[in-house]
Amino acid sequence: MLRKEIPDLKEKRDEAEKMREEEKAENERTVDEASAGLDAINMAIDILDKFYKTPAKSKVDLSLAQGPADDAPGAGFEIGEAYTGAGGESGGILGMMDVIKSDFERTISETQKAEKKASTDHRNFMTETGKSLVEKEMAEEQKDDQHANTVEELDSARESLDAEAAILSTSIKELIELKPTCIDTGMSYEERVARREDEIESLKKALCIFENFADGGFEDAC
Repeated sequence: MLRKEIPDLKEKRDEAEKMREEEKAENERTVDEASAGLDAINMAIDILDKFYKTPAKSKVDLSLAQGPADDAPGAGFEIGEAYTGAGGESGGILGMMDVIKSDFERTISETQKAEKKASTDHRNFMTETGKSLVEKEMAEEQKDDQHANTVEELDSARESLDAEAAILSTSIKELIELKPTCIDTGMSYEERVARREDEIESLKKALCIFENFADGGFEDAC
């Protein structure tokens, strides 16, 4: 079980690490692009805002103009009046740019929040799975040690059993060899009694000889 769980957990951690790196890079790219867009729109708003805040009416020096003023084509504003842009539409243009600016700011803010949350979630995941991985590896190591100890004890017990079996086998063989001698001596009961009495007499005579010899006597005295 552990031999399968540990590799699976390591694989999930590697996948999570790879996905986190890709997600972080994508978020950074999004923030960079949105920041560049925000800088550009702020610059454009500043330029247009300054332009539309110039005097609504400015006179142009016509002394340098060539030809009669009445021959000038219609341009939508009075003769001698300076062009100040589509002032009546400035609110709409600047308003549209404000919307774009808000979009950039929201994109930056939401991306940064998402990145912070993703980073926290990833850190928590790696912490929990790391703890689980260490526990499983320790459990597997203990299991391997127990297995090795069991095998060692089993081998030792088997050696002892083999030795005891050999001793028992030898003892049985010896008993089998001694059995005929113990059961069938080839002598009758009377013969065995007589043999024992002779042995006793011989032992008594030997004892007498030793005692007489110790006293300075002779063997014939027995």
